[in-house]
Amino acid sequence: MGADDKPLGERIEQGITELSRSAGMSEDVADAAPKARRRDKEMAPAAMPAETPDAEGRLIAAIAWIESRKIRDRVLGEDLFFDPAWSILLELYVYHRRDTAVALTTLCAGSGLPPSTGLRWVTLLERRGLVSREPDTFDRRKTYARLTELAVQQIERTLDGAADVGHGLGIERARRVN
Repeated sequence: MGADDKPLGERIEQGITELSRSAGMSEDVADAAPKARRRDKEMAPAAMPAETPDAEGRLIAAIAWIESRKIRDRVLGEDLFFDPAWSILLELYVYHRRDTAVALTTLCAGSGLPPSTGLRWVTLLERRGLVSREPDTFDRRKTYARLTELAVQQIERTLDGAADVGHGLGIERARRVN
């Protein structure tokens, strides 16, 4: 039975249940974050720059956003929603925060886009100054994508704004009650 075979109300309820479970997992991760930051600070070399206090929270928010969109697509059907630019930017932000390079083919797959569509959108984002491409020094067939500093700033402003909206709606209080 596919997602479209269930009544819409049932699919929405399933999505809410899955999102609640995801939020519970995110809360566990958030509770562990201060301990991990303290441990990382103690073990970090003096020359290593410290991350801003919000960096880890933003990474968790970006991952949660990606996961909630996957759940939404699975429950309501992926044909209802199409936001390739934001999908690419969120994926790149996670790679950026993890200080990991990502090949364009991996980026497209992770964003749930066919390669041709993903490459068109990466080109558009590159023209807007949000993404840069870097060739692989060993394999000329491979190209990596990275966020520009402008994109990082704009994505972080967006994630911070979403967190502010969540606090204003009482999402944190609801999460603690559940």
